[in-house]
Amino acid sequence: MTSTYPDDEVQPVKPSVFERHLQTGIQVILVLLLGWSGLKLVTLGESSAVLRERLVYQGEQIERLRRDLRDWSNVYYTKSDADREIGSLKSSVESIKSSLSGLRDRITVIEGKSNDS
Repeated sequence: MTSTYPDDEVQPVKPSVFERHLQTGIQVILVLLLGWSGLKLVTLGESSAVLRERLVYQGEQIERLRRDLRDWSNVYYTKSDADREIGSLKSSVESIKSSLSGLRDRITVIEGKSNDS
């Protein structure tokens, strides 16, 4: 009987049935993990697309609100402008009051002179 392997070489060992089943199980688990990770990547891609759309929408809203604020600044006073106007009006009212009290004093002086005569 002649062997294809010389005596000093080790003959290859056939894997046992358990080992083959174990390898098949590991391969199935790896394929399932690859499939699961692929599905998760797709889900993450969809989620990032949704977030991107939300960011675009919020950016548009912010820009619209800024435009509205610019438009409103032409219509409404700012607080500092209103304070300046009120200060000016108060000083005008005070000067009118002092002028009025001066006129009243003059009238009483004139009326007193006319009563004396």
